[in-house]
Amino acid sequence: MSDETPAAPVEAPAPSSAPSSDPASERVIVRAYPKVIFFWLSWVCSLVAAIVAHANGADDLPTHLGTIWMCIFAFNLMVISFDFSEVISVMIIALVGVLIFAGLHFEFLSFIGAFFRNLGLQMNANFYYTMFGLFSLIYLIVFIQTRFDYWEFRHNEVIHRRGVFADIRRYSTEDLRWFKEIPDVMERILCGSGRMILTTPTEKHPIIIQHVLGINRIDEKVADILGVKRVVMK
Repeated sequence: MSDETPAAPVEAPAPSSAPSSDPASERVIVRAYPKVIFFWLSWVCSLVAAIVAHANGADDLPTHLGTIWMCIFAFNLMVISFDFSEVISVMIIALVGVLIFAGLHFEFLSFIGAFFRNLGLQMNANFYYTMFGLFSLIYLIVFIQTRFDYWEFRHNEVIHRRGVFADIRRYSTEDLRWFKEIPDVMERILCGSGRMILTTPTEKHPIIIQHVLGINRIDEKVADILGVKRVVMK
């Protein structure tokens, strides 16, 4: 009879596609943002306009500075007010192109240029600084809020953490399906955002995570995390 003891079970090496043992590399954080994030263009424009107005002084403001700021602000309002699907965006671009071509050919768009030239909107540096400060405060609050309300994708579960005291709801990745949608072209252009839709047998209705920044990058990371399979042989 041999005195040799049986060998201990050996864990099979993980596939080369598996992530490192660092816990941070084995999860993907997904945060849902409010629509105010699309006002970043007005936020930046407010700072630039404030610097320009401050440098020129109250008595020598650039003629069209206020008009430019108002046009950018109006564009941001349109982005959050309407959904610009691919079909609608193509139709708008085509319509604008036709109007510009027709206007240049038949010379009936001159009144639009005259309207903006004579609009004469003027706001001083204090106004622009105030708008920049207001947007900055709102973005700070949004940043803090999204630190306490986010989704965490792991290999075997999806966790929704919410609230200061970290209320947690867990969903198994078994039979979990997720879809990436980019319903608004303008929102994608401004922030590369879209939404993720999760379906699981434990929920009657789909779970929608709105306005995910960098949706394409996030989708690839989630696919990598959920696609990793570890095999342990004993």
